[in-house]
Amino acid sequence: MTSTRVRPHVARVLERTHAVLLPFDGTLCDLFAGVDTAAIAERIRSGLFAAGHRMTLLTTMVTDPLWMLAYAHDVGRDHGATAEGIMRETETAAAVTAVPTPGIHEVLRACQAGGRPVAVVGGICSAAMETHLETHGLRHLVGPVLGREQLRMTESRPYVGLVRQAVKAMGLRPPACTLVSRSVGGMHTAGDAGLQAIGVVSEHGRRKHLATGGSVVVSSLPRLAGALLAVPMTTAH
Repeated sequence: MTSTRVRPHVARVLERTHAVLLPFDGTLCDLFAGVDTAAIAERIRSGLFAAGHRMTLLTTMVTDPLWMLAYAHDVGRDHGATAEGIMRETETAAAVTAVPTPGIHEVLRACQAGGRPVAVVGGICSAAMETHLETHGLRHLVGPVLGREQLRMTESRPYVGLVRQAVKAMGLRPPACTLVSRSVGGMHTAGDAGLQAIGVVSEHGRRKHLATGGSVVVSSLPRLAGALLAVPMTTAH
């Protein structure tokens, strides 16, 4: 069996990695691939219209369902709750059909083999994320799952707060954790939360963009899995 060659700067990060955080949508899977998200936004908007709410022309043109969800919450508590119901229904249905990102099984198994716990975080409802993990036989490889319910929207950077909650749930400090993401946004979130970051090249993020700010970048999730198996933890947390 050929051993995996790990670049020194990747090895240095992995040596200090005692836990891994994975953003759900975009890294663990592409939840809404093939889903008409504009139709979800329209369902929320139609509910607001039916309740007598009137909105600006620009708002009637929004196609992002999460934006419309936040808008419904701003309109009122009851409207927000109705919109949350629509989102939970559509997210949970999508979670069943969404295909895990190629290589994510290997990464999760490598984390387990190396004694590195994994937390999954995201702006998706926790029930949908749990459904996806259970459906695809991944739940036993993952620890805490923190979704939209744990987002504190009053914070200036709610996703940074969500990541910090996940770190706390694992009983660790941010420098002992590494966030693995296929997006540039994930790299920024990790830096703001005080975590290490590993970017994974994909259609969501090119190498030169993921490396902005000094983040380590690998070419694929299978390559990362091999590196996780090859590099043991060497620094106490």
